[in-house]
Amino acid sequence: MPVEDHYAALGVAKGASQDEIKKAFRRLTLELHPDRWPGDAKVADRFQAVTRAYNTLCDPGRRLAYDQSLERSIMGFDVTSGEVPDVSISRVMNTLVGDLFGTRRTLRRAGADLRYTLTIDLEEACNGCSKRIEFEARGRCEACKGGGSARDGEPAERCELCQGRGEVKSGGLLSQRSLCGRCQGLGMTQTTPCRECRGRGQRRQMRAFDIKVPNGTSGGAERVMRGEGEPGRFGGEPGDLRVTIAVRPHPWLTRDGADLRCTVPISIVEAALGGEVAVPTLDGVATVRVPPGARHGDRLRLRGKGVSHPPGVTGHLILNLEVETPRAERSDVEQALRHLESVARNDAEVYPRAGSLRDYVADRSASDDGE
Repeated sequence: MPVEDHYAALGVAKGASQDEIKKAFRRLTLELHPDRWPGDAKVADRFQAVTRAYNTLCDPGRRLAYDQSLERSIMGFDVTSGEVPDVSISRVMNTLVGDLFGTRRTLRRAGADLRYTLTIDLEEACNGCSKRIEFEARGRCEACKGGGSARDGEPAERCELCQGRGEVKSGGLLSQRSLCGRCQGLGMTQTTPCRECRGRGQRRQMRAFDIKVPNGTSGGAERVMRGEGEPGRFGGEPGDLRVTIAVRPHPWLTRDGADLRCTVPISIVEAALGGEVAVPTLDGVATVRVPPGARHGDRLRLRGKGVSHPPGVTGHLILNLEVETPRAERSDVEQALRHLESVARNDAEVYPRAGSLRDYVADRSASDDGE
């Protein structure tokens, strides 16, 4: 297994004193504590690596055994573990080239993108809206204006431990490289760091933005605000803010491209005699005329009551009629239904299709009895 470089994790030289190790550990634990960076897996991993390094190097016996294991390692693998390291020719050449010529980190660091999910109503997505969002994230430190240096202090300079490479070697010519713990792999350190942000040039703070959602926006769409993400370091470009739009389900309306669909329950009386029914739209409420003799599953269309998307194209509101069966829990409702049923049985014109089916079944039964 690869041997961790505990000296690189703490950002100290191999011959560092116990005081230097303790000082580096205190500085890094304050800077990398998970409570300061909630949800950041990379920072949590770095914090654990720093803790493991300190627990090993603070004890003289453990440190001596660890130093001996480093001397016996080849390209970061412990040769006394009994495992044969899988070292390819390409890795050997890459390590040689890196050792001979060095790899210098780009001093400027671009900021990371921020992501936010904005949930809006269907009416707001279809008609367009403006929303103000607020959340806690890393932003530019106003005390140092993002530079990381204290006011009237010295600017950042090249890291002395890694010589600006952002990584250090753990041993000989073929040893592996590890992230420099002193500069966090940036290749630059602050000689007079800002007290507010500890030289990072950024702090967690409440950030607020106004988001414009155009009409016809679909769920899952993304709005990108350039340069509004996490700030860069040492003059690097800031990241972007990426806002994903989520549309809250409507209790009655569903979207189908530029059209809207609505299931409209009607009574058996409205289906038989017709009538006016109020239905929801994006602009409020509209009234639609149900024709007499409407059936379950019939469709009506309100032109121009859909979504205006793309520009110049407006969809329609499609109404699916659903004849609702009345609940006969009240005695007066039950009596009315039984009266309707008795009338229907004496007049085949009330339910013509049901009457036709009864006649067909009766004729078929008589024919079977005759045989």
